[in-house]
Amino acid sequence: MKKTIFMVAMAALIASCGNKSKQEATSLAGTDTTATANESALPQYQDFEQADPSGKMMKLSQFVGNNKLTLVDFWASWCPPCRAEMPNLVKAYGEFKDKGLEIVGVSLDEDKAAWTGALEQMNMTWPQMSDLQGWDNAAAALYGVRGIPHTLLINQKGEIVAQNLRGEDLHRVIAEYLK
Repeated sequence: MKKTIFMVAMAALIASCGNKSKQEATSLAGTDTTATANESALPQYQDFEQADPSGKMMKLSQFVGNNKLTLVDFWASWCPPCRAEMPNLVKAYGEFKDKGLEIVGVSLDEDKAAWTGALEQMNMTWPQMSDLQGWDNAAAALYGVRGIPHTLLINQKGEIVAQNLRGEDLHRVIAEYLK
């Protein structure tokens, strides 16, 4: 019985919310995450616009290009794996914000009160946006997000250099790009 409970708990921690069975962290520049001449072949980010918690419209392009790195984090207040990963994002933001990292949260919530409550509860002080359409979120559709948490790491040139970074991989890859 204890083994079953442990297995269920572990599965909940490493799983993602959504219908994607497995999301692996990938550095799109290959195993060496430092800048290379081959980076020009990396996919470019696509801009989108959604409202911040106060209702003011924001564009992703306000952040990409103005920071060395922009981490786009697709998440939701109702997603246990998202909530479990949030301390890693809070730590990364504290460690790397002054070195050129910005995080932009994109919530897949439908309930504004749940979204804004989670922001405060989990100390998420970076820019946030949502269209409050849940799984029909336009930005999530633009990037083919089928499970959350889902992250995109975008360099200052607008190239998506990594995705689905979590935990220690998140910190390691960000640190390498900000050397």
